[in-house]
Formats: sequence, C-alpha cells, structure tokens
Amino acid sequence: MDNLYVRELYLEKIREYYDSTGIIKILTGVKGCGKSCILEMIIDELRFQSVPNENIIEINLDKRPYKGIRNSEQLLKAIADKTRGLEGTRYLFIDNISHVKDYEDAMNICYEDGRYSVFITASNRYILRPEHVKKLIAHYIEYEIYTLTFSEYLDMKKFYDKKISRNHQEEFIKYMMEGSFPKVVRYDLLDGKHSYSKGVLEDIYEQEVRHNKRIKNKEMFDAIKEYIVRNFATTISIKDMQESLHRRLGISIRKETLYNYLGVLEDVYIVNKCSRVDIGDKRFLKGKERYYLSDLSFYYAIDMYNTLDYETSLQNVVYNYAKANDYTVGVGKIGSLQVDFIMQDVNMDYLYVQVVRYINNKVDENWEHPEEDIEYEPLEKIHDYYPKYIMSLDKLLRKRSGIKHRNVFEFMENGQMF
Repeated sequence: MDNLYVRELYLEKIREYYDSTGIIKILTGVKGCGKSCILEMIIDELRFQSVPNENIIEINLDKRPYKGIRNSEQLLKAIADKTRGLEGTRYLFIDNISHVKDYEDAMNICYEDGRYSVFITASNRYILRPEHVKKLIAHYIEYEIYTLTFSEYLDMKKFYDKKISRNHQEEFIKYMMEGSFPKVVRYDLLDGKHSYSKGVLEDIYEQEVRHNKRIKNKEMFDAIKEYIVRNFATTISIKDMQESLHRRLGISIRKETLYNYLGVLEDVYIVNKCSRVDIGDKRFLKGKERYYLSDLSFYYAIDMYNTLDYETSLQNVVYNYAKANDYTVGVGKIGSLQVDFIMQDVNMDYLYVQVVRYINNKVDENWEHPEEDIEYEPLEKIHDYYPKYIMSLDKLLRKRSGIKHRNVFEFMENGQMF
C-alpha cells in the first residue's frame, strides 16, 4: 500500500513468523487501531522479498466479494478458488475472521495442508475464548494491536507532513485530547478527529454488539458503557455503579448483569480491565477494578463537552503504553495504600509505577512535604528490590529513596522501557 506509515513496533514481533506454516498469527484490537494496515505492511514486505503476487491471498470479510462469507465452508471455498494450482507457500491474510462461524475448522484444514502461512485479524475477543481455541490444531500467537503510542503519533505526523509544535508537551496534550487512532492523525480539525472516534463506537455497536445474545437491554448497555467511559482509570465500585444506574434508568440491575455487560465492553476492546494485585504475595484480588479506555478519544466521543482530567488521562496513556510494549499490568495494593500500577515484563520481573500530573514539593510549617509524601509513600512501603517509578509532567526531576522519577512524555517520545 502506497504512502503507509510503517509500525515497526509490531512488525518486529511478527516478522520471524512470516514463513511459519505451523503458527496462526492473530492480530486483535479495537476497531480502527490499524490491524488491516499492518496486514498490508506485511504483504509489502513479502513482495519486497520476491514472494509471487499469486501466492499472497487477501480475503477481507468486510468487503465484496467476501462480505457474505459467514461459515467455514464458504471461507474454504473462497480460499480454494484463489489458490488452485499454486506452488509453494501460500500466504493467507483474512481480515475480520470473527464474522465466520466455526472459523477454527477452516484454520485446521489450512494447517493440515501444510502450505499455508496464516494471518488473521479480529476486532473482538470472542474468537479466542476457550471453546474456540481448544478446537484449533495449530499453535497460534496473539498480537494485540493498540492505537498509536506517543512516539508513533509524532513519527506519523512527520510522515504525513503535519505541523508539529516545537514544544512536545503541547503535542502530548493534543495526543491525549485528540486520541491516537492512526487515521485521526491525517485529520486537521479536532471536530473531525472526535467525529471519527464517535463513528468507531457506532461501528463497534453495529458490527460487534448489536446481534450479541448477551445483550438483552440496549438502553442498559448504553448506560453502562457511558458510566465506564466517564469513569475511566478510577476504581469502580459495583455497588456505586448499581445505585447510579438505578437513579438514571429507574430499574434495579443485578451484579451478574453488570459484569456480563462489562465483559462485552472488554470483548470489543472499548475498555480493558485492570485488576488489583496484592503486592506482598502477587495475588489477584476481586473487586474494585479499574477500566482503561483503548483510546482516550472515546471519552470525548460520548460527550464533546467533557474536559481533560490530567491525572486519569496520564494513567490511561501509561497503561496503554505498557500494554503495547508487552507488560502485564495490574493495580497494586499494599496495606491500605494503592500503587497505580504493578507491572511484569517479558522476563517475568516486576516493577511499580505511580502516575501524577506534577509533584508538589512545598513544605508545611513542620518542614515536611505532605503532598509529595502522598505519591512516594506507597512506593517506599514496598520492600523488595524491583524498580519503582514516578511518572509525571515535571521537567525538574526529583531524587528520593532510589525511586526513578521520569517525565512521562519524554519517556514515551524516546520509546524507553521501564
């Protein structure tokens, strides 16, 4: 595809499996995050490696002539029609496999054939539920694709010759307010950017939610979605949520129904749940989770008059950045105190992150720093030797108790790892 910004963050993870016929490469993520474009990037690289065009089979189930394919038999026929008589490895790209009932049957036949290197995308988590993946004979690797990181956002603006402020903190604020869908970078007006995000939400409902048998009451689902989006990055009390929705809808909502509808929001990648973890024994705790938006623009999509909350927005950006870089993330609990994030990297090592807009180091009448202490105290109570970070917008970085203080947008602009 011409004029396509290349997302090396993901290609470098997938590249070693381009020719693997024994592993299905599954790209998942919120609608509009760039999964289809990453398939095009892979195809471009295969063509550059002199793979014949006829051995690259593209089936986009959102577009004609494949839009009507809804079961594995129809999919297999379409594949057979495009591969008849081909020699060598067939590179099969299927966009939006979640439209296909019993997709795993088709994938198994391709695997048993031994000549297919398969890449598929999905905009929901349904296809990776145990009842589906347990039927797969082939191994699979899931690559969850996120909307743009801050460094990708800046690079993409440069790539498309968009104006960039010399003050990159200003760009970081724009990044939080505009959202980070790849397509919005090419829009110039904020209204157009937010309209795109609103359209994504509408498409998600129309294509991924409307026919979902788990949703019995659309009004209730919309109210729950709005509540979670408005309260992103904050600790969610189910009881408080029940009371708020009762006042709005005038009906009582069972806890099981709430969790069911929250699960749907997760399945279609509107939000990601971040569970609490006891830092002492690294045990997951039930209740009082936080939900982070897959893209901050959803906050403005439900109400254009919403104002930027720096604390929660910074948390959301740090969460998505960590997930895009393959960290496992939870909310840390130590005694009665809370650490914004406990993370685990690919080497199974832990680290702790506190996020704040600015650290206020004013002294009180006792020559103490009460506001600064609020941020440092939870980290200082952790008595292991894993790294501890405070992420903020401060330019002047502090040193205290061996805790690493980092400027959040410089950290992300430079693609640093925790």
